[in-house]
This record gives sequence, C-alpha cells and structure tokens, in this order.
Amino acid sequence: MPERPRLPKLLRFMALHALWGMVLGCGVLFALIWTDTFGLGRLLSQDGSGLATFVLFFQMALTFGAIQMGVAVMLLGDSKDDGPDSDPD
Repeated sequence: MPERPRLPKLLRFMALHALWGMVLGCGVLFALIWTDTFGLGRLLSQDGSGLATFVLFFQMALTFGAIQMGVAVMLLGDSKDDGPDSDPD
C-alpha cells in the first residue's frame, strides 16, 4: 500500500500551534461567558440567533491562533544562540 503524502514539517508545526491557540482562545472565551465577566454571559444569552456567540468564538479563535503561531515562530531560534552579545566563535 502506498504511503500517504504528509504535510511538510513547517506546515505541520504552524497548523499544530494555530490549533492550540484556537483551543486556548475558545477556552478563555468560554470562561469569560461562564463567569459572566462584564455581563458578557447575560448579554449573549439574550441573543436569540446565536450569531453573536459564534462571531465571538470565531474571532477569539482566530486571534489566539495567530498569536500562538507568532510566538512559536519567534521561539524557533537556534539553541546555541545566547543572544546579541554572544561570541560568534
């Protein structure tokens, strides 16, 4: 049986970190709604269509996913790099 093609390593890295960021964003929003922070839970419960809740979850997931990808890329540096003042030898 032929082997399935896999995503390149960098794309898998980015997708995994984006997924974790999206999960974190949805978790944070769920906690904000559950604890009714700033009356958010009460306000969203008054929306009959659920569109506001969907939009909030989508935007939080998108924002946290992008932030997590950015942080992951910034932390990709070489492990031998000790900073700008390190000796190049």
